[in-house]
Amino acid sequence: MNIIRTAVVELTKAEALAYKYKMSSGGAGLKLLYEETGMSETYTISRRGELSANRPGGSVGEAALEAYELTLGLPYSARGKVKAVAVERAEEDEVVPATPEYNMIESAEYKAWIAKNIGPDGRMNYIKMNKDLIQFASKNKTVSEMVAQKEDREAILRRIVQIQTSSFTKDKEYITPEAAGALIDTLEELDTRSAFKELKLHITRMLSGAK
Repeated sequence: MNIIRTAVVELTKAEALAYKYKMSSGGAGLKLLYEETGMSETYTISRRGELSANRPGGSVGEAALEAYELTLGLPYSARGKVKAVAVERAEEDEVVPATPEYNMIESAEYKAWIAKNIGPDGRMNYIKMNKDLIQFASKNKTVSEMVAQKEDREAILRRIVQIQTSSFTKDKEYITPEAAGALIDTLEELDTRSAFKELKLHITRMLSGAK
């Protein structure tokens, strides 16, 4: 059965492979698979990008930090269990339940954002994405009206994502605000440092300058 995870990365700090995965409880996790022992370690990634070990008394070592850095910006997709290493004693991967929020990974909207903004290295190019979105926000009439009315920053962000998603998918019907929120959460989960960061700052500046 497939799990929702990134591609596998190879570590230099340890004889191990690693990937980021979507947790069934929500949010992101990080899994390390040690090649010599077949053992694994799992970590939880907070919305602020902080790592915490899932085992009692566990600490975050160099290997986990390297795995976190190497998986930043790698997109999720439904993938099978890793078979490149003997993991007989590794704990089972989480299978994310099929709820509307988690199904965003398999949606045409999510795939369109990935296709539009993926770099040649297989990672999301958030610098380009934010630059394009800022240019759009600066010229769009709907965004200007929302800024003039001093609407909430997150509402403006959701509206931008709704409009841009429609453009990417060539679908004239906008996704719902709730779906836009789920899409934003998923894209931010790939890289908590960069996704929409510059766009949010730009919206804040627009709101500050609105008369």
